[in-house]
Amino acid sequence: MESFSNIQVAIEELPKVESLLLQPLERRYRKVLIILRVIFVLVLFLLFSLFYFGVITEPLPGSLNTILFYGLPVLFLLIVVWSFVSVIKRFDNMHYALRERDIVYKSGWLWKQMTTAPFNRVQHVSIDQGPIERQFNLSKLKIFTAGGGASDLTIPGLDPTTANDLKEFIVKKTLASDEEQ
Repeated sequence: MESFSNIQVAIEELPKVESLLLQPLERRYRKVLIILRVIFVLVLFLLFSLFYFGVITEPLPGSLNTILFYGLPVLFLLIVVWSFVSVIKRFDNMHYALRERDIVYKSGWLWKQMTTAPFNRVQHVSIDQGPIERQFNLSKLKIFTAGGGASDLTIPGLDPTTANDLKEFIVKKTLASDEEQ
């Protein structure tokens, strides 16, 4: 009869996440993000223009008309500037790392996020390309795990060869962990 044991692990002895050798995404993915942001800003500008010219043509009481006339364009400009700054900063903070038993994806500028997908939990791996990504020869690796949507992992901005290599590696590791069980 085996005795139960549950040995305590010293927090100081755990491997540090900071020691991971993180791989950056392809530089051309920044262009994809900027193009997507330009499309967003154009749609926002269209909606803003419809609202702005629809509201301003109606006479409003006193200073409210002045606030809307000058305030809305300034607000729109601030949103546009913030939007592009956040895209660039966000790209600079997108990295991934492949380890023996899992894959890690780190992202975020103001709200940082690090997601780890252990290979023994992976159920499905796919590679996607949107129309803009296809123009820049980029792919997106999607990893679906047994934990559901919150634990799934998507790594955008990968070279298609890299994405395929990662997918093959993960599938092999997943099959190996299934055979061990």
